[in-house]
Amino acid sequence: MTEELKNALSLLNSYLSDFTEKGYDADRAGGILSVLRTESGNTLLRVSSLFGCNDFETTVLVLCLLVSISGQAAKTASSLCPAPRGAVTPSLAGALFFSTEDIIPFLDSLQEYSPLDSLLDGVRPVYNAQLTIKGFVSDYLVNGSLFDEAFLPLEQSEIKLVPLSSQEQAINDIVSFISSADRGEPFILRLAGDEGSGRHTCARAALNILGIAYMPVKINASMSDGRIKELCTKLILSGGIPVISTDDTIGRTANIVTRIAEETGLVILITGRSPSEIPKGSDTLTIRIGLPTLSEQLLLWRNYCGSVELSDEVDLSEISGEFEMSPGNIKRAVTFSSALAKDKKLTPADIKSGCYSSFDPDMGGKAVKLECRFSWKDIVLPEQSRRLLTDACSQVRMKHKVLDGWGFGEKLPYGKGVSMIFTGPPGTGKTMGAQVMAAELGMDIYKISLANVVSKYIGETEKNLNEIFDKAKLCQGILFFDEADVLFSKRTEVKDSNDKYSNMESAFLLQKTEEFSGVVILATNLVQNFDEAFKRRMRFIIDFPFPDASLRREIWKKAFPAKAPLDDIDFDFLVERFELSGSNIKNIALHSAFLAAGESASGKASGGISNGGKIGMKHIMEALRNEYAKSGKAFTRAEAGEYYHELSAGSRGE
Repeated sequence: MTEELKNALSLLNSYLSDFTEKGYDADRAGGILSVLRTESGNTLLRVSSLFGCNDFETTVLVLCLLVSISGQAAKTASSLCPAPRGAVTPSLAGALFFSTEDIIPFLDSLQEYSPLDSLLDGVRPVYNAQLTIKGFVSDYLVNGSLFDEAFLPLEQSEIKLVPLSSQEQAINDIVSFISSADRGEPFILRLAGDEGSGRHTCARAALNILGIAYMPVKINASMSDGRIKELCTKLILSGGIPVISTDDTIGRTANIVTRIAEETGLVILITGRSPSEIPKGSDTLTIRIGLPTLSEQLLLWRNYCGSVELSDEVDLSEISGEFEMSPGNIKRAVTFSSALAKDKKLTPADIKSGCYSSFDPDMGGKAVKLECRFSWKDIVLPEQSRRLLTDACSQVRMKHKVLDGWGFGEKLPYGKGVSMIFTGPPGTGKTMGAQVMAAELGMDIYKISLANVVSKYIGETEKNLNEIFDKAKLCQGILFFDEADVLFSKRTEVKDSNDKYSNMESAFLLQKTEEFSGVVILATNLVQNFDEAFKRRMRFIIDFPFPDASLRREIWKKAFPAKAPLDDIDFDFLVERFELSGSNIKNIALHSAFLAAGESASGKASGGISNGGKIGMKHIMEALRNEYAKSGKAFTRAEAGEYYHELSAGSRGE
């Protein structure tokens, strides 16, 4: 307790003791009021000022404080007013400090929701209400302590800002707004951005410049009205500005945010880029904190990697080009990478694993993460298609150098991502090509589930796609749209409402694809059905043709793993006789392997002769017949040729 408050309470205690015999003393009452109004360092004067208490309300408050800490004063007060020990009535404060004529103008202070309602318990709009000071108000006045379970721990470390344009602009905007805002009107200042973009850092830095306390607060929808009132009172006592983090700004949560703003005057609301709803009832200003530029991200990578050892293969400019990340995510990625590498030097694979560990990969059931076990040696393509695929990988890696280092980004207001169409018949390797590209770049790849995206309800498809692109930006994954012509089809002449909304979906997709700064792969069997506007904006259109004889030979040989036991396989016959896609050949190879393994096990179990489990032409011919049957085709003697006899009697129709 401050000396000034001790002095005021001592004077009041003495006056209260004498009041039982001498009654009202205008001089002594005025002297105490004068001390309460003017003494510097008086915490009670500060509280009165924060809550706008008039002289009468201040005397009620100080009297309640006195009887809460002095047993003698509590005993005396209970003998002077109809209240239990530890409580007082407004009528006693009026009798102590004011004449009958002077008290009349203050009686309106007893109305509900007066400042006393925040500081005292038992407030009612009557002159003889039994009042007690709230425990936390007494603790604050006596000990200077202020605690609430909703207060989050304050960051004690010094604010260290890396010079980032987006953060510097946000800090200046926050300072400017708070300096000029009319604090009499409730207001919500929303700081929107990705996780790790520095929203809290900017708020803390701006309030530090202004000399205002930074008060991070955690709220939940189950808070009662009384609990909210108590929290608001504590926030006002702190003299700080509440900072609340939530994306759940609908319903009860939104009402709580608005209520706190109404009580305290201003709330800084930390949200993601697109919260579902902004709280109503208060004016709202949104300040968006974007991601750093590519050059700033490279600066952050170098800054955070300064204390770790990197292998010679690590190119941080390449990493910053592949992953568009917030400052917080870059810091986490380096931390996770170091943990993965343990005591060895960080490799590109370690850093990329750390990057993905720092993201939230949840795509909400609208996309499935593909495993990327294929590499360049697994895929068979014409030379031109392979070269375009490697060029696409190079564009992802070199994004930082070309767009930022060489200035091309300044000439591209949109379309900074790498988008491409994979076109070709079914089974020609489009999905494998996407997986090879993801593995080469060390990136996750997500296959979009069209069944969970396309909706018959107006606006739902756009909503689902918007969610996918937003989540892909957060998790830095490659988006792979299979059978993409379903979504990216040509816009048509509007003849009815269905045409209108279909065209709106196509236009929306075009917009989202251009805005996306990552990698988008659209696979289709029907590229001729694509809207020309989409094709024109694609960086690459890569053909996955039906394989000719030379490509089929390579596919057949790669279809069997090195460990697979092969008998004498007539690859020349298979290549020349059967025009099959890569997917068909893969299925046949796998089926023949199971046939050989099963035959071997059966032969051993029955004591028969086993061929050692080797995969031979008879197994491949049976697998071919099965693949034909799946397509509704008859596998004839002419097609089987000289190996017709290898088929079982049942397969030959005998």
